[in-house]
Amino acid sequence: MTRTPERPDHRQLRLMPAGMRLPGRVRWRCIARAELLAMMVALAVGGSLAPAAAEAAPSLGWSGPTAFDSGRTPSAVSCASESLCVAVDRSGTALSTSDPAAPGASWSPVEIDGGQALSAVSCAPAGLCGAVDGRGYAFASSNPGGGAWSPAPIDGAALTGVSCPTASLCVAVDESGNVLSSGSPGSGGWTIASIDPGHHLRAVSCSSQSLCVAVDGSGNVISSVNPAGGASAWHGQRVDAGELLGVSCSAAGTCVAVDASGNALASADPGSLAATWSLTPIDGESLTGASCASSGLCVAVDGRGETVASDDPESPTPAWSASSPDPGQPLAGISCLPGGFCMAVDTGGRWLAGRVPAPQATTLTPTEVTTTSATLAGAVDPKDAVLGACRFEYGTGISYTQSIPCSALPAATGGVQGVSAQLAGLLPNTTYHYRVLASSPAGANAGADVAFTTAVSSLVALVYPHPSITGTPAAGQRLTCHPGTPSGAVAQLSYAWLRDLIPIPGATGSTYTVKDQDTGHHLQCQVTAADGGGSATAKSAFVTIPVQGVPASAGETVVGRAAFRGGKVSVPIICSTQTSAGCQVTLRLTVV
Repeated sequence: MTRTPERPDHRQLRLMPAGMRLPGRVRWRCIARAELLAMMVALAVGGSLAPAAAEAAPSLGWSGPTAFDSGRTPSAVSCASESLCVAVDRSGTALSTSDPAAPGASWSPVEIDGGQALSAVSCAPAGLCGAVDGRGYAFASSNPGGGAWSPAPIDGAALTGVSCPTASLCVAVDESGNVLSSGSPGSGGWTIASIDPGHHLRAVSCSSQSLCVAVDGSGNVISSVNPAGGASAWHGQRVDAGELLGVSCSAAGTCVAVDASGNALASADPGSLAATWSLTPIDGESLTGASCASSGLCVAVDGRGETVASDDPESPTPAWSASSPDPGQPLAGISCLPGGFCMAVDTGGRWLAGRVPAPQATTLTPTEVTTTSATLAGAVDPKDAVLGACRFEYGTGISYTQSIPCSALPAATGGVQGVSAQLAGLLPNTTYHYRVLASSPAGANAGADVAFTTAVSSLVALVYPHPSITGTPAAGQRLTCHPGTPSGAVAQLSYAWLRDLIPIPGATGSTYTVKDQDTGHHLQCQVTAADGGGSATAKSAFVTIPVQGVPASAGETVVGRAAFRGGKVSVPIICSTQTSAGCQVTLRLTVV
């Protein structure tokens, strides 16, 4: 193993001035002298400071602390998925739950270590779990809920941490500076290598089979891209003046370590021989552990029941947001998943479940609309959870009969991001409605409805209506509006009824029941026919509603619908039997 000099490298590490202590919950970014000088010069010449601090991660909603290990002291927790979380305590018990996200999650205890103190546990996404204790024993199980744990003595020193990124690799560390690895933890076969002689290794985290990072009580991080390759495959560097207590590395490549002074140290290249670690004071209390999900969300816990979360810990200006889900009770461990779910345990035998908010979705106006296509637009904020779906629903009404996925899935920790989808095969001169939807394990949300109308096509013939009215013109009687569109024509028809040329509110159907207030006035129906060629509107002839009502003879006289056949126009008329001189009917013929 190679090691850099036993002092912090201030060219790579941004540290607090020696001896300085941050009061309470003050959060600020530690900077090197050169950076401070540059900032002072920029201010002197009227320049602007570089980038403002990033927006903090959304606050997790935490459940109230619930007892699950009464009378005992949990030491760690690990979740393989939202269907499996496993905790261990200092009495040799492993507790598992298959419904950690449920409000009343039930835990099954199994005595696996005869009263010995279990110090750490790690569960791979595939379901294999490994645990270690203070006498050098390792335990593995592919069915932790079923109580099948296989013990193996693998070390002569107390084991302090374990990480199992896959079912075929578990890595443990001890208080004597050794790392132990196994490709088949369920059947033993552990190899030991001294990677940090003379130092107490506190924790280890492996994001994959090609990256593991361990931390010790002297401020060193020791990393490897080949954790099973022996001592020479590990290299270390001093990154902190204090005691590092925990570390977590995500599949995205970011590692976050926490120390006894409330600082978070982050690196985007932890496996590099010249890895850069930044230090940010985030808490006034000793941080006891951290967990970083593959989505990019990192959450640290402290000794007074507080959590601190960030989705950009390795950025130049990281932002951390604090909450107090378990006031006054030291939190012993935390495990976070890419869906935005976190499970924490405290030293009083209680568990707490946290969840980020549901994603936010906003529908925007389309960026391009043609006669037959449109580019739908929206904005989505995943709220630090990997999205399960992002799609647009659309149709000619708000029933949204069709859907199309977003062209790209927004990144979990990317904040508000634009999304789009390309529609083709639309009808010309047609109004469509759409909205954007996004969902994650935290929930789902939909944006508001947005409508657009495709352009008119010069290739489609315009349909012209010629409306007419039939029915009895008297209060209480129903009139029918006939559009008069050519036979076989395809068009969207809309209706409006008018009284003395003024639209009647709410009268937009093909029929209209005459009201008392219509007497003495003139009614018309108006028809608009819209198709790919555009739209055309026409009004019918006036129908007068008599003030004294319609004479009986008129009430029994029926004028039917005109028909054209064989070059002749015919109109059926039934004359009332009460007329003495027959019926006088006036017809108007319009030739198209």
